[in-house]
Amino acid sequence: MNDLPMKAPSASDSMEAPPGVSAEAVLSCAETAVVKLQKTDEQWDLRVTRKDIRSGVLETGNFAEENESGFRVKITFDSDAHRIDIVLKGAGAYFVDLGVDSAIDALTAAMRECLPRSAGTPLS
Repeated sequence: MNDLPMKAPSASDSMEAPPGVSAEAVLSCAETAVVKLQKTDEQWDLRVTRKDIRSGVLETGNFAEENESGFRVKITFDSDAHRIDIVLKGAGAYFVDLGVDSAIDALTAAMRECLPRSAGTPLS
């Protein structure tokens, strides 16, 4: 038996946000995107467990925990850099990957739909 702690499968991505967009708008968009995705995949955890507009941080589910089932996200918005960082965890039983790569692509696409038109340019 291995005593090393298990880690939930995860994926990350970044998006450029338009100048002047507010943290409140970015975090609201993230919530809307998660709700939209949950309508077609019940693995998405809708519970907002941290929302700090001043710091530009939103978390769903028990994001910090590794041994949790379902998709949960942490969105961090840096208004000075016009950057949105997304980290997604998605584990099933026994830490099986629920498809974090396709889930983060779907989340990023859903966020592009609700951000202002000039937002959501991928960072290179």
